[in-house]
Amino acid sequence: MQNPLSYEKEEPLEVATSINMDRLTQLQDAIDEMARMFANSVEFLNRVQVGQDQIKLKENQQEIVQDVVKKAKQIEILIDNLPGLRNTEQEQFDMIKELNKEMQEANLEYIKAVEDAESLRKQIVETIEILCRDQSTAYNTEE
Repeated sequence: MQNPLSYEKEEPLEVATSINMDRLTQLQDAIDEMARMFANSVEFLNRVQVGQDQIKLKENQQEIVQDVVKKAKQIEILIDNLPGLRNTEQEQFDMIKELNKEMQEANLEYIKAVEDAESLRKQIVETIEILCRDQSTAYNTEE
């Protein structure tokens, strides 16, 4: 069975970046969940009374241990599949360079789009002014 987190095929850069951010989010969520598990376990164990059923206590402890081990394995898989572990330092640098280039291109496209929008806004304002003048002139000549 193939690991669903594996990163076998080459993805376009924007897809790969999105996938990588998803992995980081998954890792952070898993670490947060493990921290909650530890806190809940400590709280549970602190509430246990000496006279309570020792068999039930042992079962609960085993369940806690199994949950922690399972979560630790999930975290290990997420870490093993983080980007960069299979890439050389140069490949990572090249990827960052490419992302930076794409960001600069996107920024230029954004600036052009803003300039185009401003130009269109000015044309619309001028057209409205002309229409208003024409309406005003037509109204004044009718009187």
